[in-house]
Amino acid sequence: MSVAGTVLQSTLRPAQHITRQQLTILIVGALLIHAGIAWYLTSHHPERLPTVHKSELSIELVRPPPPPPKIEPPKPAPPKPQVEHAQVLPQIQESISEPQTNSEGAEAPIALAPIASGPVAEELPITAPVGRAGYLNNPPPDYPAVAVRQHWQGSVLLRVRVLSDGKVESIEIKESSGRKVLDDEAVRTVRRWLFTPSKRGETAIDGWATVPIEFLLD
Repeated sequence: MSVAGTVLQSTLRPAQHITRQQLTILIVGALLIHAGIAWYLTSHHPERLPTVHKSELSIELVRPPPPPPKIEPPKPAPPKPQVEHAQVLPQIQESISEPQTNSEGAEAPIALAPIASGPVAEELPITAPVGRAGYLNNPPPDYPAVAVRQHWQGSVLLRVRVLSDGKVESIEIKESSGRKVLDDEAVRTVRRWLFTPSKRGETAIDGWATVPIEFLLD
C-alpha cells in the first residue's frame, strides 16, 4: 500500500464521517508527497551522460625530395682546321725535288714565289650629282617680300642628298645666311629640283651635292 493510502486510512479510522473539504485536502497532500518523493529520487540519481571520446588528428608536412641535378652532355670537340694545299708551280716543284748547292757545297735556301690569286679589280670613278637653277628646268628661288623690305641679303650653302633617280631625298643647311626666311626659301626651292645623279662608272647611285643659293638685291 502507498504512503498516501496509509495516511488516508489512519485519518479515516477515528471518524466515521468526513467532509468533502477534508477529503480534498487529504488527496492534495498525498499528491504533494508523491511529487516530493519523485523529485528526491530524480535529483539524487542523475542520468549518466555518455562519455565522449575525443580523437586527435595530427598532420605532418613532409617536404618533397629535391629534383636531381641536371647533367649537361659533354661538349663536342672543335673541328680540326683543314689545311688547304696550294698548287706548286712546276719550276718550284723541280727546285724542291733537287736542292741547290752553292760553291762551298752547302745547300742554298729555297725562295718560294707568291702565288697570285687572280687579277685585281679596277676601281671605277665616282662622279658627284649635278644640279642648279635653270638646269633641267629648275626654278630659281623667290625673294621673300619681307627680306626685300628689310634689304636682307645673304648666301646659303646646302648639302643635298640626291637619289639615283635624280630626286632630292633630304637637305641640310651647311652654312646659313643669317636670316631664317632666306634659309627656308632656299630649302623650299631646292627640294623641288631635279639633279643628274651621282654615278659609279656608268651606274647611277645615291650621292651628296653641295648647292649654293645667293640672295642679292639690285
